Amino acid sequence: MAVNSFITRLGLFIWAIFLVSGCQDPILVGGDFLEDEKLTISNTDKVFITTQTIAGERVTTHNPKLNSKTYILGALEDSKFGKITAELFLKFAMKSTKPAYQDETNPKFDSLVLVLQYDTLGTYGKSFATQAIKLYQLDETISNTDTFYSDKQFKYLSDEIANINKFVSPKDSVRITDHLTGKAVTLAPQLRLKLNDSFGQALFNNASAAKNDTIFNDFFKGVYITSKSPNNESFVYGLNLSDEALIAQSGINKLIMYYTVSDTVKKSYEYNLHTATINKFDHDRSGSLVEKYISNTDVSDSITFFQGLGGVKTVVKFSDLAKLDSIIINKAELEFYVADLPGLNDSYAIPPQLIATRKNASGQDIFIDDFAYSFTSASALAIAFGGVPFVEGGKTKYTMNITNHIKKAVKDSTYNADIYLNVLTETGNPKRVVLFGANHSTYPMKLNITYTKK
Repeated sequence: MAVNSFITRLGLFIWAIFLVSGCQDPILVGGDFLEDEKLTISNTDKVFITTQTIAGERVTTHNPKLNSKTYILGALEDSKFGKITAELFLKFAMKSTKPAYQDETNPKFDSLVLVLQYDTLGTYGKSFATQAIKLYQLDETISNTDTFYSDKQFKYLSDEIANINKFVSPKDSVRITDHLTGKAVTLAPQLRLKLNDSFGQALFNNASAAKNDTIFNDFFKGVYITSKSPNNESFVYGLNLSDEALIAQSGINKLIMYYTVSDTVKKSYEYNLHTATINKFDHDRSGSLVEKYISNTDVSDSITFFQGLGGVKTVVKFSDLAKLDSIIINKAELEFYVADLPGLNDSYAIPPQLIATRKNASGQDIFIDDFAYSFTSASALAIAFGGVPFVEGGKTKYTMNITNHIKKAVKDSTYNADIYLNVLTETGNPKRVVLFGANHSTYPMKLNITYTKK
């Protein structure tokens, strides 16, 4: 309790300093923390910065040591960012209790249905849309232990095992006829895809694959799923394929074999989805607005772009930070506005949380310290770091507390101060935004420094 009390009092003290940070007059501080003395709190936004839109890099979409949640299907396309297509690779596993189709009396195949749980965090572009969904049988085994990236394409057989036009509405429940009871039932929102009867029958008839995991995995290595709008609507949707959602006893994600025995008895067997689940993202920026800003550095500083799913990023560079060594930095806050130019952000919701990363000595992307220290909960992140949008003076803006990052750069000339702006959980987050850059004439991105003279 003493630690919590101290932190609370210290927070109030710091908050009081920031509250009056617009003043140039000396202020008196003291109490339990400092001997009474006069401090002059000053502000500056004269640090020179530049912004640049850069092409994104492939992102990790499966790491056996990590638990990803949101996986994406569909396609987004417009004249600003170009086109992004999201596809999916899945594999399956039998439970410890194996199916015994051919040991039953007069077994008859009815249908094979893949059921996937929606994740509304992945819905973007539209709230719902008709999708042309195709499934192909994999011709390559997905390793359980390898890490895979968003540019991975597994080999697959050319014949479709499902080709379905389906209305996808991730927030709506579904109505089906229960196979076992024959009664109509309402189920939680889910994507239900009926595979071709010829493939389902082949799996049903394969008695060896029903008894042996190796034979099953060799016969059915998994599926490759594509989902596109037949009407060219810009729409992607999310699926909850977290480890918890895949292994839950009463979970939605499963491959269900429906069959009948003795002519009248309805039965089913549920295959599990394996946790080795991989997303593939393809970006085509040909002829788009963002392509011009990536290739033309002369104009890229006025507006800047970033996008999840391995899309473009914004890099912010700081010059002459060494000159700040003569002052005590109390706070360093990056401020930037959402570009409200016609057609730039009107059709797509802006990201509710942004992140800032940097390159370490090995060239790997890591969170800047200010973000990493704050990342204990969503509320703590928003308060301590920021990166959430708010409206001020009729304009939507973001601010980020990057104090520790700037302090490190000031003290260490070898420290790479460049930061990269992007969305939180990039792998499963399709959101994007266009911002005013550092060279915009009216709303430039800037670094606000609150400091005390040494």
